[in-house]
Amino acid sequence: MLTTQLHSFYQHRIDHFNLKELKIKRKIFWIGLLRFVFFILFVLGIIFTIKDFSWLIIILSVISLTVFIWLVVLHKTQNQKHTFVRNLIAINQNEHKAMDYDFSAFNNGEQFIHRDHAYAYDLDLFGEGSLFQFLNRTFSRVGRVLLAHKLLNPIQVKGSIENIQHAVQEMAERIDWRQNFQAIGQIIQISDDDNQKIDHWIKEPAYFIHKWFFKIVVTALPLITVTALVFLIMGRLHYSIFTLLALIQLFFASLMMRRTNKEQRLITEEIDILKNYQQLIRILENTTFKGKWLKKLQQQLYVNDNVKASKVLMKLTRIIDAFDTRLNLIVGLFLNATLMWDLLSLMRLEYWKERYGESIKNWIQVIAEADALCSMANYSYNHPLFIYPEITTDKILEAQELGHPLIRPERRVNNDFFMPRHGQINIITGANMAGKSTFLRTIGVNMILALNGMPVCAKQFKCKTLQLYSGMRSSDSLKENESYFYAELKRLKLMIEKLKSGEQLFILLDEILKGTNSVDKAEGSWKFVEHLIQLKATGIIATHDLTLCDLEVEYPDSIKNQCFEVEISGQKIFFDYILRKGVTKNMNASVLMKQMGIFPGV
Repeated sequence: MLTTQLHSFYQHRIDHFNLKELKIKRKIFWIGLLRFVFFILFVLGIIFTIKDFSWLIIILSVISLTVFIWLVVLHKTQNQKHTFVRNLIAINQNEHKAMDYDFSAFNNGEQFIHRDHAYAYDLDLFGEGSLFQFLNRTFSRVGRVLLAHKLLNPIQVKGSIENIQHAVQEMAERIDWRQNFQAIGQIIQISDDDNQKIDHWIKEPAYFIHKWFFKIVVTALPLITVTALVFLIMGRLHYSIFTLLALIQLFFASLMMRRTNKEQRLITEEIDILKNYQQLIRILENTTFKGKWLKKLQQQLYVNDNVKASKVLMKLTRIIDAFDTRLNLIVGLFLNATLMWDLLSLMRLEYWKERYGESIKNWIQVIAEADALCSMANYSYNHPLFIYPEITTDKILEAQELGHPLIRPERRVNNDFFMPRHGQINIITGANMAGKSTFLRTIGVNMILALNGMPVCAKQFKCKTLQLYSGMRSSDSLKENESYFYAELKRLKLMIEKLKSGEQLFILLDEILKGTNSVDKAEGSWKFVEHLIQLKATGIIATHDLTLCDLEVEYPDSIKNQCFEVEISGQKIFFDYILRKGVTKNMNASVLMKQMGIFPGV
């Protein structure tokens, strides 16, 4: 029912923005038509003036030109609005598809796949159909990187998690705010290269402002030249003196031409990105937030003298826009001849950079935080039945009706799970395809969500801050010249070292020592689990090896047996995916092989 309501909600927004787009298109058409008409009127006015001078025609021509320029600016504004609305339509269309579990429109984070990470590869955090793709709505590269970092490094401080929970809850209800922020962010596609160029410009040391010679020249020479120009206009100075002063300034400009062109090219390429950042920052600055974490984030948008970051960036964009006037040959020649415009612009940029340059990186990080938070809040909004977990200081994990968030509700089977203390290992047995591996991933994924302040797929969920560590998939490596079995042993060894060093891990292991023969596997697995018990390890081990379940008899305080059972009726198999107490009684490999025709049934 809720999915249907969300479908209707996003469809309503799509229809609303489609109507808005239609109105903007009409405005753009009429503005374009009027712009053409007033341009023709201006041209005709010039032609008639040349043929027959008239003050009335001149005035009408000036009015036509003024209206034409105003319409050009208005046309640009409407085009920006059109792009903004188109982005909003696309955002809601993608969310409408997401309600049907179609996440193909979103970046899947495959660039973050790291097989050696403690759990990312085993839990399908990245790649097609991954948790990252399920969550990701970021528009910026820095936002994507930050969201990936959060999934790879969950928060380990109870208070911080709770602050993030409040921020996600608050932002979840601000759907217009979130989508507007996202739509503006999508107007300019910002690459790694763009941010690197900005960073390179910031780090480049100032050259002119620390040399007294340039300070004197950029002040004195334009002052003398402008004074000479005034006296020339008044008829009190010979033109040769002004010409000499202008030529001196142009000579200075020519000497600095290479440096000027390099600086102008670098910063002008990034002006649209800086203006985009400015808009995003202004939105953050002008919003009244309630939560502590959001207010703290907002506070980072003020520089040392309590000036808003948007105003500081506006000042920079104005300096750059003024600098770009040199690109007009006539205007640039006049400004450099009278005001040493190139040097003045370079010095203004250096003064700005020295005072505020380092702050840009902080502001970009704030945008990244807001970008990632919008993804987290969007996930919360789209799943109103998911609950915010309770972060405890005692119980390891307590969950009721726990399910995997990426499985459709109509197919999802939820289970209860309880692990009261450190030093307990649950051994889960079950037939092939009974649900063991999916359950391990269900536990892992929900813990990652919980420790990042997001809702989890459960009716109740309490957990302690713990480091996850999994061993579910190992692979051989031709490059490293190591076998599948050796790769698994390396991973298990690293886990043991972490436990010995005192790290509190929550381990998720699926079928220990898969790469060796059954007798060796049984003996090695038994000894390994005994070693885990000695180290007071905590977690879950899924296995087909029923002999491991005998450990519960020897270590009743440390081992607890649970299972996923199957019902076999002749050649038919029924799965209910319900977690039960005890040891599985049915295995299904031979039945499955017969069903698939691998060997004939008897």
